[in-house]
Amino acid sequence: MGAIRVQLVRSVRPPLHGEAELDEAVVSGGRRWAAEGELRRLQRARLALHRVARLCGHHFGPALLLSVLQHAVQMVSLTYNVVLLAQSDRDPTHQTRAATFSLCLFVLAITVSLLAMCWLCSSAANLADTVGELLGKLQILLRRGITSDVLCLSIKRMNFSAAGFFDIDLSLFIATIGTTITYVIILIQFKP
Repeated sequence: MGAIRVQLVRSVRPPLHGEAELDEAVVSGGRRWAAEGELRRLQRARLALHRVARLCGHHFGPALLLSVLQHAVQMVSLTYNVVLLAQSDRDPTHQTRAATFSLCLFVLAITVSLLAMCWLCSSAANLADTVGELLGKLQILLRRGITSDVLCLSIKRMNFSAAGFFDIDLSLFIATIGTTITYVIILIQFKP
């Protein structure tokens, strides 16, 4: 998506060197103009990216759903085990410390894996929104015609879905961390 955004800024004639210059060109009264063929190509690429996200949700949605659930269950159970190991011995042995450290590393690896998945999906959706906003700004520069009508297409926000149950983005990661903390606290309270 970053490459699409760079191509979009470069498609304005004379070439622009950043999004700030694009904002200035939009409000300058149309002194700059855009290469319409490039804009059509970029809009098609944006539409193709939305289609890919939708197809990923349809075909890989169940696998994504199971992966998120697996990460959540593993985070809760391993974090609870870490807490139990930390509370069990007031004078921990070398083996207990090694087991606690190993479990902490495993919880960290699971958390980083979930964060990477959520961050990649969220950043792709945000970049697609940014490109859409830039195309909307460039539409102001173009004369009415086929290209500007193509740029008017309203596209709902791109998202990666886990079989339609929830969207995979950073809010899912935050919710999973919150759920893990809540369940660990509940399990600690019911510990005999």
